[in-house]
Amino acid sequence: MKTRKNKSFFTWIILLLNQIAVFSLLLVYVGVRVSPADFWPLAFAGLIYPALLIVNLLFIVYWLVRLRIYFLISLVTILLGWSHVLSFVGFSNTSASLPAEGRNISVLSYNVRVFDLYNYGPGWELNFTQRNNIFRFLQEKDFDIICFQEFVHDKGGAFKTLDTLPDILRARYAHTGYSNSSRDINFFGVATFSAWPIIHKGTLNFPSQMSNIGIYSDIVIDSDTLRVYNVHFESIGLSPEDYGFVESLTNGGQITQREYLKQGSLRILKRLKDAYIQRAEQVDIVSEHISQSPYPVILAGDFNDTPASRTYRNMTRQLNDSFRSGRGIGQTYIGSVPGFRIDYIMHSDDFKSYNFTTGKQVFSDHYPIWVWLNLPSD
Repeated sequence: MKTRKNKSFFTWIILLLNQIAVFSLLLVYVGVRVSPADFWPLAFAGLIYPALLIVNLLFIVYWLVRLRIYFLISLVTILLGWSHVLSFVGFSNTSASLPAEGRNISVLSYNVRVFDLYNYGPGWELNFTQRNNIFRFLQEKDFDIICFQEFVHDKGGAFKTLDTLPDILRARYAHTGYSNSSRDINFFGVATFSAWPIIHKGTLNFPSQMSNIGIYSDIVIDSDTLRVYNVHFESIGLSPEDYGFVESLTNGGQITQREYLKQGSLRILKRLKDAYIQRAEQVDIVSEHISQSPYPVILAGDFNDTPASRTYRNMTRQLNDSFRSGRGIGQTYIGSVPGFRIDYIMHSDDFKSYNFTTGKQVFSDHYPIWVWLNLPSD
C-alpha cells in the first residue's frame, strides 16, 4: 500500500512538472503576439523555446512509455504552435531541382563582422585573412544578390572592401548605408550587391542605441523590378565585461561572488530589454514600408532575434521565411552564446524558395545563409 502511494505521489509530481513545461510553452506563443514596448518580460520566453520544446517532447515519450493518456497534454500544446516548430527545424528537400520556367535568383545574407578588421597582427598591422576568406567564398558561390550586415568601407583604402568587391564579383552594382564611422575613415553599416542594375536606393533610419540601419534597393532584371531590403535590427550591445561574464557561465566557470552574479545578470537583462523595445519599433518601420512596396520583395538581414519572437512573427505576417525550403536545425550565430538562428532571408508571395542553406564557413561570428528564389514568368 505504501509503495502504491509513493508511486502515485511521484506520478503527480511528474504531472505537475509537465504542466509547468506546457504553461511555459504557452507563454512563448503569447509572447510573440505582444510588443516588448508594451510588456517586455514576455519576450524572454522565446529565448528558451528550443529547450521547452525538447522538454515537452520528453514528457510525451515518458507518458507513452507509461501508457498514460497524459502524453496528450504536451502533444496538443506542441501542435498548437506547430508553426514555431517549422521555424526551428527544416524538413524540405535541399537538393530540389530549380524550375525551368521563370527566373532563378541566388540570394546571400551574411553578417561579416566588419571582415575581421580589428583583428590586428602583433605589430598592429592589418590582418586580411578573414576578409580574403570571405572574398574567395563569394567568388566561388557567385551569388546574384548579396546582403552584408556589419559591412565596413575604409575610405582611406588601407582595408579594401567596397572598392574591390565590384571588381571580383558578378554582383558589381552596390548600395551601401552607413550608420556611423571612425575618424571619418572607416564607415560601418550594411551593403547590398546585385548582378543587375540598382535603379533606386533608399535608407530606413532606425531609432537605435547601437547605430543599426536598414536600406532598400530597387533592382531591374529585364522587364522585372524587385525591391531588396537589407536590415540590421537592434543589437544587444554587450560590452567586453558582459562577454566575460557570459563566457564564465557557459564555459563551466564557477562564480562565487553573489553580488557579481547579480550585477552581471541585471546588466545583461537590461541590455536585452532595451534591445527588444528598440527592435519592436524598427520592425514596425520596415513592416509599414514593405506594405507600400510596388514591387516583389526580398528581405535579408540580421534580426538579432529568434524565430520565437515578435520580430519574426511580424515579418512573417507579410513575408515567407525561405528557411522552410531547407533541412535541419537553424543556427546562424556562433559567437559567445551560440545556437540561435537570428539571420533570415524572406520574400513576398511573388517568389518560391528552394534549397535554403546555412553555410559552415567560420569567417565571422555568423554563418552565411543563402537560398534560390524563383520568380515565375508573367
